[in-house]
Amino acid sequence: MTAPLIVALQTLCCLGLGATILRLFGVSESLDWGARACWSFALGTGVLGWLLFPAGVLGLFDGTALALLLAAGACGVIFLRRPSSAIAGPRFDRVQWALLGLIGVAAAFDLLEGLSPPADGDSLAYHFQLAKRFLAAGRLEFVPRALDGAVPLLVQMTYVPALGLGGEGALTLWTFVSGWGLAALFYTVCRRHLDITWSLAATLVLVTTPAMVFGAGSGQVEARLAMFAAVAAVAAASALGTGSLRYAALAGLAAGFFMGGKYTGLFFVAATGVVVLAGRGWLVRGAVFAGAALVAGGQWYGWNWYHTGDPVFPLLFGWLDYGDNGYWDTAHAELLQTAFFGQEQAVAKNPLWFLLYPFVATLAGPPQFESGRTGFGPYVLLILPFALAGLWKFRDRVATSPLAPIAAIVVVFFALWFFIGSSQRVRHLLPVLPLLLLLVTTAARKWCDGPERLRQAAAVVALTVAVQLAGHGLFGLNFARHVFAGESRDSFLRRNVPDYVAVQWINAHLRPSDRVFLTIRNLNYLIDTPIYYAHYAGEALIDIRPAAYDPARFHRQLGKQGITHLLVTEENPPAGTVAYGRQWRGLMRMGCTETIRRFKIETFASRTLPTLPKGVKWNLVLGLKDRACIK
Repeated sequence: MTAPLIVALQTLCCLGLGATILRLFGVSESLDWGARACWSFALGTGVLGWLLFPAGVLGLFDGTALALLLAAGACGVIFLRRPSSAIAGPRFDRVQWALLGLIGVAAAFDLLEGLSPPADGDSLAYHFQLAKRFLAAGRLEFVPRALDGAVPLLVQMTYVPALGLGGEGALTLWTFVSGWGLAALFYTVCRRHLDITWSLAATLVLVTTPAMVFGAGSGQVEARLAMFAAVAAVAAASALGTGSLRYAALAGLAAGFFMGGKYTGLFFVAATGVVVLAGRGWLVRGAVFAGAALVAGGQWYGWNWYHTGDPVFPLLFGWLDYGDNGYWDTAHAELLQTAFFGQEQAVAKNPLWFLLYPFVATLAGPPQFESGRTGFGPYVLLILPFALAGLWKFRDRVATSPLAPIAAIVVVFFALWFFIGSSQRVRHLLPVLPLLLLLVTTAARKWCDGPERLRQAAAVVALTVAVQLAGHGLFGLNFARHVFAGESRDSFLRRNVPDYVAVQWINAHLRPSDRVFLTIRNLNYLIDTPIYYAHYAGEALIDIRPAAYDPARFHRQLGKQGITHLLVTEENPPAGTVAYGRQWRGLMRMGCTETIRRFKIETFASRTLPTLPKGVKWNLVLGLKDRACIK
């Protein structure tokens, strides 16, 4: 029962911290109680992540300090007291009850994931692993690895108290709660522009969207960033409409939390800033917005700058002085740009593809988009004709609509992401998906002024939900098997993580004084022995670039990092120039390693569809000998 109690305390902490912010900014009374609670949770999640940064720098990642922080934050819930004059909630009709029931079904599927061990690759590779690493150290540590180490980690900071106080059960349950915080928030935002039925329908579409199903129940940050984006967009629109500096500051705070959670948050701050700077009084309003955003999200950029000389490490390499820390070099910078980022982009960055991308990503996107497995589903494309008809019908009101600023934010963010961003994966746009759903649903509803048109639009919702909920249910079967069959953690992980058998052996036989070198990223969180995860293009302290071949230098680099063992994949035929295979094979030929254990690994194509064809590979645990082997 510890895990649910810790998650309940952390939820109260977020509610309390956010309610305190709303009270300090003087906007509490402008929100009804439901919206106030949802805004409080979203903002409080950001504040908690923000507070844990200085706590980590000061070395306060221990149970007592984390418990006190959560308890102190929870005291702020006094600002959420529901007024005694509050009116009773609305009475739902049969359609609304049906929609609410389907939302409950989707929540049940996600709860099953929250009650299961983590199995998502990125979560195991760094989202959860970094929280585990920081807790083991008792403090925040700089991880000199591009893309998933030296990056903004505000959201991952909220995983630290859950894991530290409640263990893995609290960690996965917290991802369920925080992911569904977006659903509740989105409903309240929809209610500003839509009736109950359409607000519930839009929420149901959101929570069953493949990108949400994939990421909201795991350690992926996009669903949590979407909460910050929604609050920032609504606050920015209010700041523009009223000229209020309070809303400008609130928009800056929420956008800053997005910036503190992912580099793409810089694009969102710029997009939101465009709206805040429009209209009279733009200079003061813009200064307030920028100051709040910098305070809320700037600490991680300062952290990177302090350690590397680059606030967005390693994107400004060659422009800024990195010193002699050894974290980066020209060879890795070139490889990151040409090989890694090149693989992340499938279409040219030009105006034509900017217009075509949403359609191609929905219909038949290339593999780099990942739009089939983690995309946005068919809803936007199907409802688009209705939305365009609504825009045309009320074209004289579009410019003055309260949704126009939100539309501007979405368009500018997408443009910056498409033309400047390094990846074209659809799920990276998830933070603005709720805003897009709000826009197209509201526009479509404007056109539906009669029963026939309503039925047509409702058919779009029904078709979308039927397809997406079926996929959601299929995804949830894996977790249902674990929860209802009483499956052990080890059995679940053996089914879902191909190399887990090697993890079991390492955890049972190696000592805390050992350190394992590996490149199988989805094992990082699961291994209890200290590890060093290397990436061919993401870190330079141990050089495993395809072009690198210097076993003696490789041996020195391993020794400098305290490596005692290597977990490697034995490929047949040998990989040759691929990744670091040449390096460790060179050490073997020189007699610098000894084979301690060999594992037969059964690989699979999908956790969700285990009947797909399987393969076989072999893992080796190698012991590293001392330098006497180097001739």
